[in-house]
Amino acid sequence: MDLNYLYYRQQIETSMAAASRTAAARKVHSELANEYEKRIGKAAAHKTDRPPKANSTMAVAMTAREVEDGQS
Repeated sequence: MDLNYLYYRQQIETSMAAASRTAAARKVHSELANEYEKRIGKAAAHKTDRPPKANSTMAVAMTAREVEDGQS
């Protein structure tokens, strides 16, 4: 799966959690964001020895090839 997509979805879910009106919605969106983070970690571990960058907004702007090569 494309790392850019995973970073994008993680950021969307984080934003949705922050904008949620109810605790239940915040919890669900936070859990989804955490699941995307886990997938990012697994996908990045297969592509590079370095862990994924914490700044997902910057990572979304990176191409999949840059992430794969470990460039920043």
